Amino acid sequence: MDPQTLMLLSAVLFVISIVGAYFSRTKASPTPAVAASGLKRKEDTPAGAAASKAPKTESEFSKSIRIFYGTQTGTAEIFAKELGDLLKKTFEAKITITDFEDVELDSAQDDLQTPDASLVLCSTYGDGEPPDTCLPFFEWLQKKTEQEEEEGLSEMKFGVFALGNTQYEHFNNSGKNLDKFFAKLGAERIIDLGLGDDNEDIEEDFNKWKATVIPALASSGIVKLPGVGGDEASAPDTVVKAYVVETLEGAQGIAFPEVNVSKTKGYDAHNPFKATLSARRELHTSMSERSCLHVEVDLDGSQLSYETGDHLGIFPENDADLVKKMAARLEVDGEMMISVHDPAKSSKGGALKAVGEPNPLGHVGPLSVATALARYCDLLTPLRKPALTALAAFTSDAAQKEELERMAGPDGKTAYADWMMKPYRSVLEVLEAFPTCKPPLGAFFCSVVPRLQVRYYSISSSPRVAPSSPHCTVAVVAGATGTGRMHRGVASTWLGGLEVGKNLQVPAFVRKSSFRLPVDPTVPIVMVGPGTGLAPFRGFIQERMALKAEGAELGPALLFFGCRSKTVDFIYERELHEAEAAGVMRLDVAFSREGGAKVYVQHRIAQRGEEVSSAKARDCHMRAYTCVSVAMGCYLRLVVRGSAAQ
Repeated sequence: MDPQTLMLLSAVLFVISIVGAYFSRTKASPTPAVAASGLKRKEDTPAGAAASKAPKTESEFSKSIRIFYGTQTGTAEIFAKELGDLLKKTFEAKITITDFEDVELDSAQDDLQTPDASLVLCSTYGDGEPPDTCLPFFEWLQKKTEQEEEEGLSEMKFGVFALGNTQYEHFNNSGKNLDKFFAKLGAERIIDLGLGDDNEDIEEDFNKWKATVIPALASSGIVKLPGVGGDEASAPDTVVKAYVVETLEGAQGIAFPEVNVSKTKGYDAHNPFKATLSARRELHTSMSERSCLHVEVDLDGSQLSYETGDHLGIFPENDADLVKKMAARLEVDGEMMISVHDPAKSSKGGALKAVGEPNPLGHVGPLSVATALARYCDLLTPLRKPALTALAAFTSDAAQKEELERMAGPDGKTAYADWMMKPYRSVLEVLEAFPTCKPPLGAFFCSVVPRLQVRYYSISSSPRVAPSSPHCTVAVVAGATGTGRMHRGVASTWLGGLEVGKNLQVPAFVRKSSFRLPVDPTVPIVMVGPGTGLAPFRGFIQERMALKAEGAELGPALLFFGCRSKTVDFIYERELHEAEAAGVMRLDVAFSREGGAKVYVQHRIAQRGEEVSSAKARDCHMRAYTCVSVAMGCYLRLVVRGSAAQ
């Protein structure tokens, strides 16, 4: 082994402090709604759903509690709203819920201190980073902390619930940092830091933390519990929230209303560009039982740009057959034109605008029931417990109602996990199992089904090669669930079925990333990307090829890639060999289905343990990158640490 390769291998020791991480995960998402306008025809309040009491006006409240949230996939937003509902039912206080994205930095210090209590829920994304929407606030808060303004938030009383996953190295890093920063700036912690673990049962973690909030607020003297002397709490009424659905006779739906980007910051997650799928091809051979797609999305005319290592956000649609079945089970005509709004809000701009939630498609209606189900509703992710509680309110059979309530209750943890989560049961399957459950559309949109979320893909091209048409490498998700249902991934199935070249069919935007090549191209790098984990490194390789063509000097690069077989799923094989022949990088491939023993990427790294250890001191400036699953990332850390110990 020559010294250059030894230098490259030593970089693997830095995997545990990788520059960035790419993970494709599906989470719980915010409450769905659709935006439209038109003639009103309210749905009746169903039996079992209690009417809410007339709220006091804001001027009648002497106390205020503000809930801030930062979310990447929507879970923190859901929890924030649940907490807000609980506090509104329990205390006579002004309860405000605010996305960190909407916090103006000029007034942030007052926003945090003015309420009698500030409760914060924040998720951690990627390699210990805050959600995209929280970055400006985090930078502002960290700067204040570094300036040692020890009394900067001395009037603030706070509690933090952090959302994360223990499979990540930097578990709950964002929430922990917020808790630390607030305390360092002189704020008073009145509720202990809560740590939610999505690898186990994050909802149970949240419920345990939520149970400490009311006693803490009361014991701190911020608010009084209702009852005699403020010592006894009355049980709040059970209320199922529902949007008002309006049917619009003779209305014409608007497929993709144009967004006036001159009045915005450009195309983004709230105002995606209506792009065109310009190319698609299968990357696996005919011998493969699976599918992996190379897709290209034309952003021409959007003025959107990307850098190597960025993500492409895409808003997918549910399968048309699933939408038809869902509409039939809800006993509504999919072609019926509707508008939806929140009766608790005065805005007439539609439900999404009324409740302060950005509409990802910029849709102001009217739209059909089928469009609402296809674009706004997550019809495949298992329902959360509050959704089962809502469904129970619309179930007429006593035994079925009791079973839904049992699974949603504190004693139904095992039953809920076994029946709902483990088999990955969809909302349609739930409704089929409880035939007397008849939720109206308004409650279905608002309190039952979660919002269909944006999907992020690592861009697998360089802007030097494809400046206005980023490439993505998409593994098509398909497999049987525990119920026997064939589960097909929403986005990958949708992208695989779109008509290539048809205009305005892919709502998309670019999300910036910190996953970058070294500024100095001579810095040695190691890349670990099995399967579709190759995606960002294909962009890196294209970038290095372009730099080489321009005469730049390149440092050594080594790519660890893995797949099942050379003849089945060796994606981009020709390109990789061409790059290796050009001297842009060296390739080490692990085939797991060739020969007797299965060989994976981690085995290829472990097999070179001695070389890694002996080369460690040769170059401390090397950079190592991984694009793997969470589980493999954990295993790689064990492999590397084991090699170092040897």
